[in-house]
Amino acid sequence: MAASSLAAAPLAAQDAQPGKADYDRWCAGCHGVDGKGEGPGAPMMMPRPRDFTTGRYQIRSTPSGALPTDADLTRVILDGMPGTAMPGWRDHFGDREVQDLVAYLQSFSPFFESQPAPEAVETASAPGVDEAALAEGREFYEKIECNKCHGEAGRGDGPSAPTLEDDDDRPVRAADLTENWFFNGGGSVEEIHERLVTGLNGTPMPSFQDLIAAEFMTEEQLWHVAQYVRSLAPEDPPVVREVVRAGRVEGELPASVDA
Repeated sequence: MAASSLAAAPLAAQDAQPGKADYDRWCAGCHGVDGKGEGPGAPMMMPRPRDFTTGRYQIRSTPSGALPTDADLTRVILDGMPGTAMPGWRDHFGDREVQDLVAYLQSFSPFFESQPAPEAVETASAPGVDEAALAEGREFYEKIECNKCHGEAGRGDGPSAPTLEDDDDRPVRAADLTENWFFNGGGSVEEIHERLVTGLNGTPMPSFQDLIAAEFMTEEQLWHVAQYVRSLAPEDPPVVREVVRAGRVEGELPASVDA
């Protein structure tokens, strides 16, 4: 009896790990019980769910290639990632539950223990925006070749778009910049600028911070690119104003639009 109790103790301790129960109930269906992004729902999703074991995270405030901060992980849990299957859980989890989930997600990758605590990139505040700023943003949009993936009009139809793959050789879409409400890191000027600074780890989207270091462009000019990208989408996202209800038709469908 004593030996049996001792053998069960490690398993009970593992099951009691904070965050595990919520993860297994709400997250494992997509991300898998082992955090590898291979849950039963994963094959039906594009992009695929995050593989937490790699330590690669797209939405971060940290430099390219770096781990996310606790605040970064918290933000994605609460707000989700628009344009993907990842929902926001702001109305579902309390502060303590989110903290436990963050710690549990980090436990899937050894990098969170072996590397120093990540720090957010510090940047200057956004400059003012006017027609001249947007024109310069458009100029650098082409100079840094955003149009190669996102297209001349920002519709995600650039010449490189059909060939894009992530680091796991899976196809990925270039964002349609005219629909900022689907940006998985947020569609404000500040959030767009953050993506330009940090890049999206694991995807073809690079960081442009090195171009500032090389004096190819200034930090203000990168802000102007963010402002230009934001200008490609409407001020407010579309809303459902009217629902048209159609009756079920049995047999041959009408051939006329006036039917």
